[in-house]
Amino acid sequence: MEKNNKEVYIGQYGRMRELFLKYNAPKTYREMKKSKELIPYLQHIDKIAAEMEEDLAQRMARAEGLTDEVKETDPQEWIGLMNNYRMCAREIVIKDIIEV
Repeated sequence: MEKNNKEVYIGQYGRMRELFLKYNAPKTYREMKKSKELIPYLQHIDKIAAEMEEDLAQRMARAEGLTDEVKETDPQEWIGLMNNYRMCAREIVIKDIIEV
């Protein structure tokens, strides 16, 4: 997407939200696009969602007792568990923020 001939970065969550609006709330999507509110809105959603995903994954890891000690002693186990927590957090973010 472009704004004043400059590339504007919108991450995965912003793009997901854009597609959700485009196909599920086309009137809102067109109004936001026409009033130039869409890009700032998508950037905001992307930032909030990414922060929420990271926070949720970290809280899940702490709640399950995943520590830096595990990271040092069994890095593969740590990576696998963190990937699992991130995927769970991603699903929560999509349901709570993107598909609203």
